[in-house]
Amino acid sequence: MKKSRQTHHIDTRLTKEEYQIIALKAESYGIKRSQLMRTLTLNYPLPPCRADQRLLLELISIHKDLNRMGGLFKLWISSNQDTKVNLGDKSYATVEQLVNDIEKTSQEILLISQKLL
Repeated sequence: MKKSRQTHHIDTRLTKEEYQIIALKAESYGIKRSQLMRTLTLNYPLPPCRADQRLLLELISIHKDLNRMGGLFKLWISSNQDTKVNLGDKSYATVEQLVNDIEKTSQEILLISQKLL
């Protein structure tokens, strides 16, 4: 890999807060502060944000967990409808509504995840 010959330097005075914001943003993209400033100033494309990637992975994990839970509820409902299991205060309609809510939430998470991509 050929090293770039960046020989010119620009000093910029920043407040402590401004410096911390730039440092945090550079860290979230996994690049150096100077590279972040050059990229933003020259309108180069930024690399994928690590924070967005972590959020996306977490949303995918939650989506999978909700799908598994919904599937288990469906299995439980279908296997117990004939056995007249006592659900206490809960009716099959209530449990089925819970399954529907889980599926709706799962779809919402999927839509948010797709927007992050």
